[in-house]
Amino acid sequence: MLLIMIVASLLVLVGVNFKIWKPPGEKGSLTLIELLVVIAILSLLCGLLPTPTLILQVVASAFGTVGLVIPRYGRQVASVISISACVISWGMIASKASHYHREVDELREATPFVSLEARLPIAKTTDAVPDSQIDAVETRVGFEHGPSRWNFEYLHSERIKDFVRTPGFGVGRMVSSTHTVDSIRRAIRLPEPIPQPGILRDEIEPSGDAVPDAKVREFFGFHADSIGSFVNSKGFGYFKSRHEVAGFAPHAFEREPKPAVPYMLERLELVGLVRNSEPAVYVSEFLPRMVELGSVASRPADGFEAAGLRRLAAGEDLVANAVGSKVRLLGAIRNMTACVECHGGRRGDLLGAFSYRLAEAK
Repeated sequence: MLLIMIVASLLVLVGVNFKIWKPPGEKGSLTLIELLVVIAILSLLCGLLPTPTLILQVVASAFGTVGLVIPRYGRQVASVISISACVISWGMIASKASHYHREVDELREATPFVSLEARLPIAKTTDAVPDSQIDAVETRVGFEHGPSRWNFEYLHSERIKDFVRTPGFGVGRMVSSTHTVDSIRRAIRLPEPIPQPGILRDEIEPSGDAVPDAKVREFFGFHADSIGSFVNSKGFGYFKSRHEVAGFAPHAFEREPKPAVPYMLERLELVGLVRNSEPAVYVSEFLPRMVELGSVASRPADGFEAAGLRRLAAGEDLVANAVGSKVRLLGAIRNMTACVECHGGRRGDLLGAFSYRLAEAK
């Protein structure tokens, strides 16, 4: 296809110059109508090329018409302009295509297929929860796959498949997918660490009094938003099997979740259930980031968390206790549809929990 485009462009260039060098008085000299037709053909042949390239060709052709009315050197000027427009345009395309393929090669090397078998144990089966309960969380989380599966599959495909499957037409396909490369780079970029909003306290606060169910349900949106920010579904990458995953970005908070007024977040810690035989609460100066779990300290679940985990395993999604003007909240992180492929197990299995400490804003 690329060769056909080049040959067609050269034929049009030859035809234009043949018309330019015809004696002005003879039949066959370049007329305005013919020039417009030539521009239209060039636009069609090079259609859907990058806009700056097409503009260059059209502007150069317009200047070529000015050259034709120059008494002595008009033909030379018009010919040079038409040839230059063609050479420069294709040079721009070649440069962009070369740059694009270098970027693709770099991304392929940066996002090879890896196995999640060792780093991601199979989820432990827990009591089943109603589908409607998981549906409510998934709807609130709003999974965004962004460039994940298709783009990473495209990234690791063969060059000929790159050309055939890229949206667009003609040679424009070779350079029109730079936005795909950019979106992949954004997807694999880890969010910057977000400091914990409150200081770390050595003492564990008492469990406090149970919060009424109606009050607990008010925290559902806050907890679901926390899951969505932490999971970062745009960074899921391309999953072929647990042994072949490309471009997966470890879960990390993109933004600090904000509870509804009048509360403010003091601390948010991840309770891990999959990697350890006993629940482990990871203690970090930042909001949870999976990439740092191997290097941060952990503590056993306290009384509130241990009791809350039993209720989450039995099917509840949120457990809350009040401690004066503060609230301790434990929210389930369950195996959702988009998670089952990597985590294994069943939809609804308990993968972990978030342990929150909230305080009334003063």
